[in-house]
Amino acid sequence: MTEDAAAQCRAYLLAHPDFLVQDPELLQELTLPHLGVGSASSLLERQIQRLREEREQLQRCVDHLLSQARRHTELAHHLSRFAVELLTAQDRDACLQALRRSLRDDFAVESLVLLVAPDTTLPDALAIDEDSWQRLGGMARAQAGLLLSEVEMAHFFPTPEEPLASFASIRLEARACRGLVLLASVDPERYSADMGTDILEQISLLASAALERCSIAFPAAHAE
Repeated sequence: MTEDAAAQCRAYLLAHPDFLVQDPELLQELTLPHLGVGSASSLLERQIQRLREEREQLQRCVDHLLSQARRHTELAHHLSRFAVELLTAQDRDACLQALRRSLRDDFAVESLVLLVAPDTTLPDALAIDEDSWQRLGGMARAQAGLLLSEVEMAHFFPTPEEPLASFASIRLEARACRGLVLLASVDPERYSADMGTDILEQISLLASAALERCSIAFPAAHAE
């Protein structure tokens, strides 16, 4: 069959998809060559196989969407719980305690450390210089894909159970308070540079607002 004849035949079948149904004897004579192990030999079987493949692909898409929806619902629940804890916190220490609990228990953060800028003092926090502050926190509420030097690794996470491979930060910004929560994971993809930081940014906003509220309500209690 010439290319023109094949094209005309294809065009005709596309324009008349029920042609083979109206001519069952012709349908019985049409076959497809074996394309490999498990491939169909008849046109009808090949069509059924194609439909099954498309159905499986569609099912995978649906499963992925449902999984994402469940994940988003779960994250929304964790954020709501965290916000309630912050609303009932009576002082700065209670805010930080709620932050640590939520990150570890709700968001499954493997390792974290609280860092503070040179002009800030917070309980159980490590002070860093201004250059490190700008590099790890800067002006962004949250960052992922951070790189740490060997000296920083040893200082921030001195005894990890497994080698840490990816890092992210959450900025805390309130009255007389500049802090960073540095998150770490053994999974190199957990805090990769291309991950979305929406949830981390929302945690930053909630925690910073709570710390600001406590700083205004109880300024004397926070005087160092």
